[in-house]
Amino acid sequence: MIKLDLPSGIPAEAVVLGIGVFDGVHLGHRRIISEVVEMGRRTRALPVAVTFVPHPREVLGCPPPPRLLMPPEERLRRLREAGAAGVGIIDFSQSIAQTSPAEFVEALMATHPPVRGICVGAHWRFGRGGAGDTAFLAGELKRRGVAFKAIPELRIGNEIVSSSMIRDAIAAGDLRLASSMLGSSPKLYGTVECGHRLAGRVLHAPTANLHVEFGVLPPDGVYAVRAVAGGKVFPAVANIGLSPTFGDGNGRRVETHIPDFSGDLYRQKLEVEIVAKLRDEKRFTAPAELEAQIRADIVNAMRLLKPEVNG
Repeated sequence: MIKLDLPSGIPAEAVVLGIGVFDGVHLGHRRIISEVVEMGRRTRALPVAVTFVPHPREVLGCPPPPRLLMPPEERLRRLREAGAAGVGIIDFSQSIAQTSPAEFVEALMATHPPVRGICVGAHWRFGRGGAGDTAFLAGELKRRGVAFKAIPELRIGNEIVSSSMIRDAIAAGDLRLASSMLGSSPKLYGTVECGHRLAGRVLHAPTANLHVEFGVLPPDGVYAVRAVAGGKVFPAVANIGLSPTFGDGNGRRVETHIPDFSGDLYRQKLEVEIVAKLRDEKRFTAPAELEAQIRADIVNAMRLLKPEVNG
């Protein structure tokens, strides 16, 4: 049921599992992973984070699936970074969705190496129709002699830290709240696609046009961002929106200008870390007016970003 990816060269006689979707690997998720690490220390077992791919709501279809905050491979990397020695994936399907809570627990117990403990969020539900809860799971594991802990929700101020709350905060433009819950600035992930080349030819500020595959778009505007390409981080400026001065009516775009960058990013993977909003998007009456504003945007963005990027 669980495809385990354990570190090579480290024998594992048993594992403890932290289970959840873990989209975003936010501070609440990291609290679960921290407990899994501690549980592993107490039980002399390897701490493993187990996630679901695809997101269960993508399979169930109702309500509509959320816009994921990051790609699955980044989720796995961050779970390891948070302290998990290994990771596991449950390939979520209709057959798993129809599994009863008792059958789901039996499947977990069939994992090899054997499971000595499980840790989940306090409101986690599982099994057909979400019929299984932490009280049921605690009882099933107790009679098997398996350790269990349900982690209470983490709050920042009056808000519960959750992936859905982070999505809502980004969409509303509350980058400070989203970042405080994530523990880092939110990102957009995607592939650079062909644009109209007007930014380079007319405005002397060529942009990488990002086809966004993961991440939530903030409100339209110009942002100070960090662009991550080929493992390198660059201070940059991004325009998110309709590009009203040269807009073609084809919808919202993410256009990122990396000052002094040389190279071809077309068809390359690109990450855009959204650090701060510089201004609202606006329509300019002439290209020269927009070009002057872009130069000012670059200065403001570099002032915000360069100390952090270089430091």
